[in-house]
Amino acid sequence: MQHPRVTAVVVAHNGSAFLSATLAALGAQEHPADFVIGVDAGSTDDSASILQLELPVGSPVVGAPSRAGFGAAVRVGLAELPERRPPVEGSESAHEWLWLLHDDSAPEPQALEELLLAVERAPSVTVAGSKQVEWGNRRKLVDVGLSISRWAERLTLIDVDELDQGQYDSRSDVFAVNSAGMLIRRDVWELLEGFDPALPGTGDDVDFCWRNRLAGHRVVVVPSAVIRHASSRTHPTVAHRAARKAEVYLRLKHSTLWKVPFLAVGAVIGGFGRLVLGLLAKDPGYGFSQLFASVSAVLRPVDLFRSRRRATRTRKLPRNTVRALRTSRREVWSHRRSVIDAFSAEGHLSEAAIADEQSAYIPSGDAAEDFSSLAAPSRTWVGVGAMVATVVLAAVSLVGLYRLIGAPALAGGALLPVSASMVDIWNNASSWWIPLAFGMAGHGDPFGYVLWLLAALGFGNGNVVLVTLVLLALPMAGLSAWFAAGALTWSRGLRVWAAFFWAAVPALQVAVGSGRLGALLVHLLLPLAGLALIRAVGGARAPQPGSHLHAPGVAPAASSPYAIAFDDDDAYARRRPVEVMLKPGISGVPSWTAAATAGLLLAAITAAAPSLLPLTVVGVLTAAVLLRRRAKTLWWSLLPALALFVPFIASTTDQLRAVLADPGVPVPFEAAALWQQLLGYPVAFDPTAALAALPFLPEGPWALAAALLVGGPTLLLAAAALFLPGRGTAVARGLWVLGLAALLLSTALSFVAVSVGSSALITPFTGPLVSVLMLSMAGAALVGADKALSAHQTGIARKARADASAPRRRTGPALVAAAVVLGIGPAVSLGLWAIPTPVETTAVALSGDTASTDSLATDSLTNDNLEPSANAGTRFGADLLLAPSAERTLPATAADRGNSAERTKSLVLNVDGSNNVSAALMRSGGTTLDQLSQIYSARGLYGPLGSAEVRADDEATAAIRSTVAVIVAGTGYDPRQELSQLGVGFIVLQQSDTAAEVLAGQIDAVPGLVAVGNTNSGWLWRVVPGTGSDDAVTTADTTSLENTAGARVRIIDAEGTTVEVVDSGPTSVSTIIPAGDDQRSLVLAERSDAGWRATLDGVALTPRTTEWSQEFELPADGGRLEVTYVTAWEPWAGIGTAVIIGLTVLLAIPMPSRPRFVRTYPGRRGTPATVVPQPAGADATAPADQPADSSAEPARSAVAASSTGSAGERPANDTSILTARGRS
Repeated sequence: MQHPRVTAVVVAHNGSAFLSATLAALGAQEHPADFVIGVDAGSTDDSASILQLELPVGSPVVGAPSRAGFGAAVRVGLAELPERRPPVEGSESAHEWLWLLHDDSAPEPQALEELLLAVERAPSVTVAGSKQVEWGNRRKLVDVGLSISRWAERLTLIDVDELDQGQYDSRSDVFAVNSAGMLIRRDVWELLEGFDPALPGTGDDVDFCWRNRLAGHRVVVVPSAVIRHASSRTHPTVAHRAARKAEVYLRLKHSTLWKVPFLAVGAVIGGFGRLVLGLLAKDPGYGFSQLFASVSAVLRPVDLFRSRRRATRTRKLPRNTVRALRTSRREVWSHRRSVIDAFSAEGHLSEAAIADEQSAYIPSGDAAEDFSSLAAPSRTWVGVGAMVATVVLAAVSLVGLYRLIGAPALAGGALLPVSASMVDIWNNASSWWIPLAFGMAGHGDPFGYVLWLLAALGFGNGNVVLVTLVLLALPMAGLSAWFAAGALTWSRGLRVWAAFFWAAVPALQVAVGSGRLGALLVHLLLPLAGLALIRAVGGARAPQPGSHLHAPGVAPAASSPYAIAFDDDDAYARRRPVEVMLKPGISGVPSWTAAATAGLLLAAITAAAPSLLPLTVVGVLTAAVLLRRRAKTLWWSLLPALALFVPFIASTTDQLRAVLADPGVPVPFEAAALWQQLLGYPVAFDPTAALAALPFLPEGPWALAAALLVGGPTLLLAAAALFLPGRGTAVARGLWVLGLAALLLSTALSFVAVSVGSSALITPFTGPLVSVLMLSMAGAALVGADKALSAHQTGIARKARADASAPRRRTGPALVAAAVVLGIGPAVSLGLWAIPTPVETTAVALSGDTASTDSLATDSLTNDNLEPSANAGTRFGADLLLAPSAERTLPATAADRGNSAERTKSLVLNVDGSNNVSAALMRSGGTTLDQLSQIYSARGLYGPLGSAEVRADDEATAAIRSTVAVIVAGTGYDPRQELSQLGVGFIVLQQSDTAAEVLAGQIDAVPGLVAVGNTNSGWLWRVVPGTGSDDAVTTADTTSLENTAGARVRIIDAEGTTVEVVDSGPTSVSTIIPAGDDQRSLVLAERSDAGWRATLDGVALTPRTTEWSQEFELPADGGRLEVTYVTAWEPWAGIGTAVIIGLTVLLAIPMPSRPRFVRTYPGRRGTPATVVPQPAGADATAPADQPADSSAEPARSAVAASSTGSAGERPANDTSILTARGRS
């Protein structure tokens, strides 16, 4: 009998490291192939040359496109074969066979012979495969045949590091086999037209075997035919993406036609599910690759049609024939659980490994650890310092702010109460129409979302949260700094100092006193954001020495990026084993959880202080460029902030200065000089002034002396860190660069006006930038102090080893003096702030969008009525402008009408001692903090950023200015027509002093206004219905709310008389209106804008041009009236923001994970020589039959492997495994 003719096809693509061994193994076959064809698929290495030189003489070598895939390369190679001879009837050797090999698949000598024996014994077998083992270790299995789940997921059902013990040698019929080493009958190959070109990579072997089965043939695996396969060459993310794409495509290809649309939708939904799982598993690269693979597999209708048609032509059996060969759901889940358990134990040192390390060489005399007490940690709980700092700072804060204790809400300076409803806060933040005065086109401030979160913390009561936040700002700042300092130092004393220093920075005191909530939140969150960014790049310190996480007898490594190197002459330090913890966030291992947390914190910080947005973007991008692979997680930290600001910026492209404005009421200030900012002061002060808290001191430059004591020591220590030896110098330089960048940006922003005050233009507040500057200085100071302290302790240890009888003194006079100098600054700052002054600075709390003018009014949004302190001396800008306030700033009657369906507005007046009257047009219960808008504040400016000019009043502002002038002039003119156009139903005079009483008497004489009386919120007048002074005012008019004039939406006739008041929401309208006259119009007390849309029973209404208000022509018919404000960005911008923030929250959720440890020995200059731990359950030594050419796969250090997340990963055979692997 003649043996079957076998043609071997070897396909190579950049596999020169493996190709020579593969060709040698092919030539060593006990049953050699009759003909060999080499195909080079666009290799860029020496693969083509190796094929030409090492293939048998006469073997053709052809080229194929690199992107065409394995199947296309085989097809190109088979074109070199002569046409297949027709079989002779009755001949047992009628068939020719094709043997497919990858460049990294080396067959054992008996492989081909065993395959041929298998197909000869079973003529129905047309495809036979081999047992796959790892290239570098023949005992480790890769696969023994392939299977699929009910969703066409490619499965091997081989556990992690499973060893070949003959447990699968009885396996025969399988669903599919690996294409590496696949033996195919040539006529079947031609009948099935080879591999599907729509599957150029993963999944082509499963699809071919699937079609072979449905054509009536068998597929078997031959365990005695062994092939060594380097299956993990592809990057895990790429491999899993290809596997998912193949899985979805195969599912659509081999299902019945009516199921295809449903399966396509399900695949996309499943892709989103895998994205969520990937984020929870802290592997966003995997999650996004799965989503993109799912979508790309579905969006191939032409390829899918051709593939289904090709499969239909060769199918002879029903589709459900292969159901018995699929893996059941229970088996799939059981396999996944075993893989998850294996991965959770991977990377930990076994007890045997620890014992081996403990037996390492230690110099004679040191094994007893005579001086271990020098490095022993304190037995006191590490959090004691934080508790002490928190208690002390809380006491100082309550002493300094005792006037605010028990307040229901706060107002004054830049602060106003927030809305009582979380729904209102959210609507103000997400709306594309600004609900202030007459309204204005623009998106709500990003800070509105922060206010919503604060209200959520108070279960809907945001004012309680704000009061608590102000009262406890100092201890909260200290606690955040204490946590952040732990990433830079192990010293408990330095961490406590950092807590006190950060709570005592004058920028925080100014923010608290002036009610700048944004600057306050920035100061609280900056240390936490810095900590998250450090952990995102793996730059934080490992747990403190003595932690239970360290193995006994092993020194913990100084994993800080600026750790002091061991001296070359310290033999003990060089030879003692050092333990390095491999955990995300430390030891150079990036952390996606920390990056996402940093993103959320940076989003809140930039929303609270938009002037920090440029610095944040430039800083993060610069760090990403400099740190390279370690910064692969940093890009995510920018996404939440950009997601918040993109809709906001899109709505104010013509007024970009609004992006830099501070949230809250614009308050004028004088920026401090640069040297004062370096000391922590954002507001200018006179260096020669006395101290307001210590008026008994003699004349002298006490302000300068106090400022130098507060910020000078930290600044000097930060400068010294630039010159101390060690790798910490680079960290200190980076922090200095960040601080100087903040200082430079502060200087630049001093030329950018963002709002109009009564006497000057208002620029962005320098406080947040000063906080960034001081955080940089504090960080650099911690680096310098930690290096100096470590050097001091190292010197003590050397002296103790040199002279055992010497006293073991841990501290010295120098350390005590340094501690005193560093402690003076926080003590002076907190003392001067907390000591009450004889006459406290007061502020006229303005509850709205007000501006002081000369006896006239406008609807601008500033707070200039700040009375200077009466006492001599300076408080460095930290005067307390806050005062307790009611949650509702308008009288109850006006607030109720403002929240009713009529949405009546109130005109709020204020008068100062100089008879200057200011006015504000308020909605609902009064202007709240969440209603304020950066865009609205900047509307009065135009021109380039650096040279702004004041814009003239528009028609709406002129209308309210003239109306207020009529009311306060006392001329007897009836202003009801103008007030009706403004939508005003009430007038409120807030003050109760002499000037206010005089003005109240004048307002009483104004026609059409009826005095309600003096309330807790000021005098109140109601505007009665009517348009002229001849209208009678009855008792019913003054008591019935139904007759109150003023409404947001009205229907007027041809003469402008109100004929109907329309129920309205804060922005939109949806109600039924009755029929009326033909000449009527719909009027909104809002600024006219092209974005307003109105429909009546679905028919669009025509807008009408007026002076300033929005009007629509209204037909005589009644029906359903709909009025909305429309923008092209809605709802897509909101959806995009919600998706990015939601994904970031998922990624930020911490998942439990076990740390990994590796042992190192410090080499020259302290560089550790890493010892890679064996995975749990792996053999410590390679088997005797392991090949000697394992060097083809380059070794990687444990640290590098862990940082990339690929240490010990298996090939992407089971695509669902990675979603369950916890990574933080």
